[in-house]
Amino acid sequence: MLLKTYFKFFIVRDPFERLISAFKDKFVHNPRFEPWYRHEIAPGIIRKYRKDRTETRGIQFEDFVRYLGDPNRRRLDLQFGDHIIHWVTYVELCAPCEIKYSVIGHHETLEEDAPYILKEAGIDHLVSYPTIPPGITLYNRTKVEHYFLGISKRDIRRLYARFEGDFKLFGYQKPDFLLN
Repeated sequence: MLLKTYFKFFIVRDPFERLISAFKDKFVHNPRFEPWYRHEIAPGIIRKYRKDRTETRGIQFEDFVRYLGDPNRRRLDLQFGDHIIHWVTYVELCAPCEIKYSVIGHHETLEEDAPYILKEAGIDHLVSYPTIPPGITLYNRTKVEHYFLGISKRDIRRLYARFEGDFKLFGYQKPDFLLN
């Protein structure tokens, strides 16, 4: 198998911070060259998951959480196609149980992990990772609490259930401060 001969790595991030980032990137600060997030995916999520149908604001994080935590969301996922790669679980996206990765780095320790990955890949003499602004990779509990404020415990627990494998497999703490 050819895959065994390659240097393989990926970078993980706290699952809930990753979802906040995906939400902000794809629905809030959406670039004009990705119109389907705003014009196709967001309305589909709102139609199915918005509690108050008279609410006219664009997609809210609560709608997104409700969609992601729904065990019956598969039909929507198929409709959205490859665009969901930004929020599927790492287990679904990267198959870490089937593929033997050379390195799995963490976003929170990227300053140390990036040079290590380049060295292990044998290319550290050819390229370097760009300088990371201080504090940008640190876990931000305050931001997580802010985004989940007002979202029902039921919806947060369903979301956690879906991403529990990512939390456990990659050493992230269970967010008890949100779940209890």
